[in-house]
This record gives sequence, C-alpha cells and structure tokens, in this order.
Amino acid sequence: MVHHGGGRGRLRLRGRRFTGNRRGAHGSSLRLSPGGRAGPTRLPAHGGVDEEGDFALCDGTGTWTCEQGGDFPDTDRHGVLVRPGGGCGQETYWTVGGTEQDPELFVLFGDPDAGDLRILTRD
Repeated sequence: MVHHGGGRGRLRLRGRRFTGNRRGAHGSSLRLSPGGRAGPTRLPAHGGVDEEGDFALCDGTGTWTCEQGGDFPDTDRHGVLVRPGGGCGQETYWTVGGTEQDPELFVLFGDPDAGDLRILTRD
C-alpha cells in the first residue's frame, strides 16, 4: 500500500509489500516478488567499477527491500533498494513517486541538471 506522507505530497510505502511488475522505457522491466526477490530485465543500475557510463543494464535475478526516506544521501523520500545479482551494476535506490492510484519508481543517473531520468510504472 502506498500513501501520502505528512501532507507534504510525498508517497511512502506502508503496510503490504510493494510487489508486482513494472515497466519502463527502452525495454526495461522489474519484477518485485514477495520475500525480497527481484527479476530485472534491461534494468538500469548504478555502474560498477569496471563499467563505462553512469549505469549498467542488468538482467537476471537480484534482491530488493523497502527503505525509509532519509536512510540514503540526497533523499528524504521512501523507495525500493534493488541489488542486481551476477556482478551487474551496484545497488540502486528507486524513489517512490506518482500517485496512490498510479505509483511509480524513479531514479536519476548522472548530473542532476542534465541526467538520465528512468521511470518504472506498474503493469
């Protein structure tokens, strides 16, 4: 369940798990299963040490957890921390946005003024 927190127009996770399938541009998708399993397909994740650019595109399996805003630098919004498996990329914090009826996950890669914004919406 997602609800607005503190009247400040922010969405946060509460109650039930934030499970289900999401899709984004460029063929990316993310399946969040109960128990913390993640199924990324062409999912952008912060780049690893040996990767060029701001992000890597990851496939396969991984894990995820719901996180409270403020636990990560540069955000006070709630989100989902996705950890790709198989050595692809690094853990990436996807912030919760959108509305209660149509929640989204989003992350910005690169320069905050001219970066690459990626958005995942529910199937």
